[in-house]
Amino acid sequence: MQTFKTLLLREWMQHRFGWLLLGSIPLAIMVPLLTIGTVEMGDKAPTPLMVALTFAAGYTFFLMVLIGGSVAIQAPGLARRDRQDRSIEFWLSLPNSHSGSIGATLLMNLWLLPLMALGLAIAGGVVSALIAVLRVHGLDGLTEMPWGTLLPMWLMSAGRTALGMVLGTLWLGPFVIGAMAASAWLKRWGVAAMVAVLGLGGVILAKVYHQTWLIDVLSDQFEHAGWAFMPTLQGAHDFDNDLGPLDSVASFGHWMLQDTGLAIGDLFTPRFAATLLVIAGCFGLMVLRRARG
Repeated sequence: MQTFKTLLLREWMQHRFGWLLLGSIPLAIMVPLLTIGTVEMGDKAPTPLMVALTFAAGYTFFLMVLIGGSVAIQAPGLARRDRQDRSIEFWLSLPNSHSGSIGATLLMNLWLLPLMALGLAIAGGVVSALIAVLRVHGLDGLTEMPWGTLLPMWLMSAGRTALGMVLGTLWLGPFVIGAMAASAWLKRWGVAAMVAVLGLGGVILAKVYHQTWLIDVLSDQFEHAGWAFMPTLQGAHDFDNDLGPLDSVASFGHWMLQDTGLAIGDLFTPRFAATLLVIAGCFGLMVLRRARG
C-alpha cells in the first residue's frame, strides 16, 4: 500500500500543474468577460435563481467537456510514457508490481485529477453565477436570491456530477483504457487502429453485410455513459418542456435521488458486467506489455 501511495504521488507531482491550469484558466478568462462585457438574457431577464443556475450549469458543463477532452487526449500517451522518456528500466528495477504501476496511473489520471478539476469547475461556476446575477439584476438580485433553495441544489448537483464523472468514465472505460492498451502495443498507430476497427468496421458491417450490431453496441454504450454523466432519469427527462425539478428543494432532491438510484442500478446489468470484462482485458494487455519491458 505504501508503494502504491508513492506511485500515486508520482502521478500527482507530474500532472497536477496541468490539471490546476485546466481548472483555473477558464475562470480567469470568464471573470473579466462577465465583469466588463455585456450580459444579455433576452428581452425579459429571468429570475435571479434562473440566471445563477444557468451560468453555473453552463460553466461547469463547459469545464466537463474540457476535462473529458483532456482525458481522451492524454490517456493513450500515458501507456507508453515510460518508454518514451527511457525510464522504463528504472521503474522495472523497483520493487513494485506492474499492475500497481498501471493502476496508480489510471486511478490518478482518469478519476482523481479530473475530480479535482471538477471541484474547481463547480467553484468557478458559483463565482460566474454570482457575477452574472450582479450584472443582470444588480445588488438587489443577490438579496432576492432564494439562498435556502439555491445552496442545497448546488450541493446536490455537485455530488451527482462527481458521481456521474466516476460512473461515466467506467462506462467509457473500454474506449479509454482500450486506447491505452492499443497505444502500448502499437505505439502511435494504436489509437488509429482502434478507431479503424470500431468505426470503419462498424460502417462496413452495416453497409456491406447489413449487420448493425457493432454500431448498435457502441451507440448503446455511449448512451449509458451519457445517462451516468448527466441526471436525465435515463432519457426520460425532457429539459426543454419539463422544469419540474426546479419547483422546490424537495422535488429537486427527489428527482436527484431517483436519478442517482437509476444510475447506480444501471451498474447491476449484463452490459456493465461485459464493460468491466473488457476493461479488465485491456488492463491485462497493458500489464503484459509492461512486463515485457
